[in-house]
Amino acid sequence: MLALKADIEWADTANEDANIWSDSESSLQALKSFNVKSKITQEAQMTLLKNARIRLGWVKAHLGIKGKEIADTLAKEPTTDGIPASLPFPKSFLKKQLLQLSLSRWQAEWDNGETGRSVYSLIPKIPNKQLHWSRECIQFATGHGPFPSYLKRFGLHSTDYCGCGEIGNPLHCATRCPLTLSYHHKEPSPQFIVHWWKSALSRKLSPHSWRLTKT
Repeated sequence: MLALKADIEWADTANEDANIWSDSESSLQALKSFNVKSKITQEAQMTLLKNARIRLGWVKAHLGIKGKEIADTLAKEPTTDGIPASLPFPKSFLKKQLLQLSLSRWQAEWDNGETGRSVYSLIPKIPNKQLHWSRECIQFATGHGPFPSYLKRFGLHSTDYCGCGEIGNPLHCATRCPLTLSYHHKEPSPQFIVHWWKSALSRKLSPHSWRLTKT
């Protein structure tokens, strides 16, 4: 496309009728398209719109056409003469780079942060897709819900103890508290707590205990 654009610009300055033949069918099709993002293609299109005396045509490759063979030889010279080329990056490349940079910075902040550590133990790596957690799942994972341990932190409860006498955190309410017995899951051993949470939040366990946040 870059070589074809150069031909179009040269023909535009010549101020005479010009027929440009190319064996790059994809480039010719791109010049006909209304939905192109390449700046090089867009600039070539603008030149063609301003100059109706330039006509483009397709020629099959490797036909032994003298003019085409000369053009191919000249086109290969920059690859051997050591002259560096400077081309603008396409927007799609820049968007991808910015996304990767943003995710990298986000991951670094997540790794080194001081808040949200309970969720970090469950999701240490920033996911590429949105997590469709319900309101109840979020409350259980973060501990930000109607739990004594949470309410005490914000001065909304005088103690972080549950009515049964133990610390009233989400895991206690879902597995041990006698006041919520009908909603219980089997309590995991300490080494499997993280796995238990991941299973619960991915809905591999029955979600009925999430109703605890509504009681």
